[in-house]
Amino acid sequence: MNSQVNILQGIMEKQFIPYIQPVVDAETERLIGGEVLMRWRKSDKEILTPEKFLQEAECTGLIIRMTCDLLEDIMDKMLPLFINKKICYKFHIAININPGLLNNSAFISKCINFMNGFPEKKMILILEITEREKVLYSKNEEENIKRLRAHGIKI
Repeated sequence: MNSQVNILQGIMEKQFIPYIQPVVDAETERLIGGEVLMRWRKSDKEILTPEKFLQEAECTGLIIRMTCDLLEDIMDKMLPLFINKKICYKFHIAININPGLLNNSAFISKCINFMNGFPEKKMILILEITEREKVLYSKNEEENIKRLRAHGIKI
C-alpha cells in the first residue's frame, strides 16, 4: 500500500491526533496556552512524528483535511475546559500550517468557526506558517489573512 493510501486510511480512522505542548508564563508559572503538535497514532499504536508523513500529506493535498480535523479535535478537547470554567482566562493555541492552507476556503472557514465556538473570545488561535519554502502571497491569500485577523486569529 502506498503512503498516500496509508495517510488517507489514517485520516478516515482518525489516527492523526493533537499533542498539546504546554506554554507557561515564566513569571506567574500559569499555563497560558499550548503549541499543537500533530502525531500519527497508527492502529498498531506506533506513534509517528511529522517527518514521517508531512511531505506526502502536503504534496497530495491531504494536509488540508488533516489540519481541519486537527482543529476539530482541539475544540473537542478544549471547549469543555472553558464551559466548565477550568480555563477562564485568555488562552492561546498555536498550530503550524503550510502556507498553501491560506488559499483554501474550507480551512479559512474552519479557523473562523473554531474561534466562534469558544465563549467570550477567550481562545486565541495562532497560525504559525512553516518556513520550508519561500512564500509569495497571492491577492486571495492576502485577503484571507485579513479575514482571519478580523476574527482575532494571529498569523
